Amino acid sequence: MDNYSTSYPKGKIETRNISENKQLRHYLNSTLNTENLKHAAIDIYHSNIEANNINLSLAKSLEMSTIELTNNSYPILYQRKPIGNIHFPKQEELKADVIDLLPALTKKIAWVVKRYETRELSEHYLGKDLSLAGYSEQVLKLEAFIEKAASSQCPAIIHAEFGCEKLSVACAIHYNSEIRHKPFIEVICSSTNTEEFQQKLILSFQEAKGGTVFLHGVDELTCSQQCLLIEILAAKTEHEPSGVPIKNAPKVRLIVSTTKPLSALVENGTFSRQLYTELNFLNTTIPPLKDRKDDIPYILEKMLDKYHSFQEQCLSTEVKEALYNYHWPENHAELERIVAKLLVLANSNPINLIDLRKYSPETLNRTAETCSDGIITSNNNHKHFDLITSLLTKSYEDISHLHPGLQKALKYLAEHYCNEITLASLSSNACLSSSHLSYLFKLYVKKSFKQILAELRIEKAKKILASSPHSRITDVSFDVGFGDLSHFEKIFKRHTKITPREYQNRHRVNN
Repeated sequence: MDNYSTSYPKGKIETRNISENKQLRHYLNSTLNTENLKHAAIDIYHSNIEANNINLSLAKSLEMSTIELTNNSYPILYQRKPIGNIHFPKQEELKADVIDLLPALTKKIAWVVKRYETRELSEHYLGKDLSLAGYSEQVLKLEAFIEKAASSQCPAIIHAEFGCEKLSVACAIHYNSEIRHKPFIEVICSSTNTEEFQQKLILSFQEAKGGTVFLHGVDELTCSQQCLLIEILAAKTEHEPSGVPIKNAPKVRLIVSTTKPLSALVENGTFSRQLYTELNFLNTTIPPLKDRKDDIPYILEKMLDKYHSFQEQCLSTEVKEALYNYHWPENHAELERIVAKLLVLANSNPINLIDLRKYSPETLNRTAETCSDGIITSNNNHKHFDLITSLLTKSYEDISHLHPGLQKALKYLAEHYCNEITLASLSSNACLSSSHLSYLFKLYVKKSFKQILAELRIEKAKKILASSPHSRITDVSFDVGFGDLSHFEKIFKRHTKITPREYQNRHRVNN
């Protein structure tokens, strides 16, 4: 496997997805929402120390930066080494709150940039994209662990439920380490034959040659298999299949995964204390998918890119909502399997609930429940509230349980509903794509942004007509944001079952 160190083009690691990947753009845009940061630019150093300049303007997609780069910059660090810089226009004076934000901001940018390098390396060496997806706080905590674990050669334990992204985390640790161009070898530990496991283990250690061996499911090893692993680790040598030791063999980084806490297995006597001691240096836990549902839209986009049968293939909003609300007992692996099945077998486009019910009925059998992050779904115990009243009275604490991007959009509607608002302008202010924002409206409040906008305007018109019953209908129409009187009258009647004039006359009588 010597070609591992030579076949990859040294100094040519291209993170090309940074400038074209919409997921990354959404993440950076939602992060860079302070005024100073809207005009910032970053450059990322590749291995050949050439910079790829990226404009992070909220008003545009990421493009090659045209901003004049100055000394007004801040380094982007990964493992305490610079991988790029964030720059600000020369004429801008940075505010104190922006300066305070920069360490955390540049750290998050570094994690996401290195994620795409992991993608490039895993695709090159393993033939598949094993990078993580999503930007939830739980996933970013994983990225923080990966950065630290990758800077060490100590053994690492990855604990997660069945179907979580254990292989992805192990790959990320390896491909962000100093041995990234050495082999990464996965060993499945579910073999019941000790002799077969021995052969597999010895060959894997030989093949790794200074790289990483990933023992997938170490909690499934039998006692005899555990003893064999202890012997190999204790000898600090590499063994030929014949059993003859080879001294001074290259070191191998060991990463293991488990679905059960190894400490508990040690206590009940089913896992070797000695082996646990050998492994128990660095530990992390991957949260189950049901606890990080904000990652699901990004995972779905990644699965669509991977498995689509034709370029325009997509999922309907109702299917996305059903997949979001499902509890995913088998986590990421189950989501990938179901999406792949739908994209291959479904006849409709967008893929609808009929297809989902036909090919994956289990996702619709369970009624929606409150998600871990407090999302309002069809059967929850979260307090109910009048959204329109909350927005008109600016009681924003009532919407604090909603998705952060949706909160931004709703606050913007509450402040500007009397002005002309398009989905594109609203999406820009919420730092989301139009399709994602539409999806969030349907998912959380069960209405489109146009319906919410119309309800805000009509409710405001009702208040004006009730408090000032002699107001001109035309003036009220324009004051609340309707440019056309006949359209205002039609929408008003649709919501109130009476015309604006009839509503006004009732309040004249009452007054």
